[in-house]
Amino acid sequence: MSKLSPAMSDAGIEASALSRFFSSFSQSQQKIEESLMMLELAAEDAVINDLQQAIQDIEQALSALGLDKLTLLTSSVNTIVVAVKNHQIEFETLLSDLILLVINDIQTIIERMIDNEKRCVIVDRLPKICSSIERIQRVDKSDRQGAIKDALLLLDPTMEIIESRVSHNDTLQNLFSQNDPDTEELISFGVEESEDFIFFKTLSRPLEERARYWKGRSARMLRLALQMNDHAGRPVDPEQLAAAVYMHDAGMALLPLEVINSREALSEDELSQVKQHPVISYELMRYMKSWREAAAIVLQHHEQVNGHGYPHGLKENEICEGAKILAIVDAVDARTHERAHAMLLKRPLLRAAIELGKYSGTQFSEKWVNVFKEIFQEVRQVKND
Repeated sequence: MSKLSPAMSDAGIEASALSRFFSSFSQSQQKIEESLMMLELAAEDAVINDLQQAIQDIEQALSALGLDKLTLLTSSVNTIVVAVKNHQIEFETLLSDLILLVINDIQTIIERMIDNEKRCVIVDRLPKICSSIERIQRVDKSDRQGAIKDALLLLDPTMEIIESRVSHNDTLQNLFSQNDPDTEELISFGVEESEDFIFFKTLSRPLEERARYWKGRSARMLRLALQMNDHAGRPVDPEQLAAAVYMHDAGMALLPLEVINSREALSEDELSQVKQHPVISYELMRYMKSWREAAAIVLQHHEQVNGHGYPHGLKENEICEGAKILAIVDAVDARTHERAHAMLLKRPLLRAAIELGKYSGTQFSEKWVNVFKEIFQEVRQVKND
């Protein structure tokens, strides 16, 4: 633990007490994440009780540090948990996002206090945030998702930042734009628009129209993939990576519509069809000599570093770096946009960061998960400044 800032010292907080707090906070945070994931499967009373207890543990730890102002956040969230427990409102995944963001913001505020930062916009927004959270349980059921959305946007206004401050030189703020990167932006990442590349990009548009969730995903995934590659010093040829992003789900789009758009659990036969889509996509590219690296990325993007992926069960040292990037980008887009068609709301990157962390070293490459997390922290920094 680094030396305390004057602000923390003036508040009478000792370094040892702060160390104990973060140890306890980390345990409670993990319990909250686990409880929320279990609740998304079934809203059982025992799990709700565990969630409530973990939130109360954080509240008590904050009070012990003399940070009673921050307990406004935990108290507000607790009113939602109690409402779920009493069957006044139904639990849904957006409430998970809300709780995750509240806990993350508590940690952010304390870390900034330690760093002696004089200004933290999260603190300035506390009364409005708490009021917005508490409103969720009071509104009619028909207005509830709108109320949750309002609270989420107060906690994480990144979507508004992206829409109002788009800049070709700031790819982090532009990360979730559904517009294809222009020539200038692609060149900044080392991508030249050849005839083949333009063909891949053009082909991706009608393919995206085949599924209700896919619109704009190639552009979103391309920016994140190129940003991750850039952040790591471009170990993968940017043009090959970009081509792979545009073509990776071409095989998926060729599956029957009832499989692509199914809302039900897929049958064993349908799952077998889905698992063939990397092979189909690969076959579409393999005879183009200039794009063999991209074809390999496409073929391997559903492989897992523990060898449990498909189509060939490759392990980490057998999977190309581009496929490791694409696997993460694919997962991030699925978790941040899975319900965008209904909510018109980008789901927080926080959820994706947490889930990637849980599967780091098993499903996903630890190296590339860490690269994503570094970019994620930069996005959060933009949000909080």
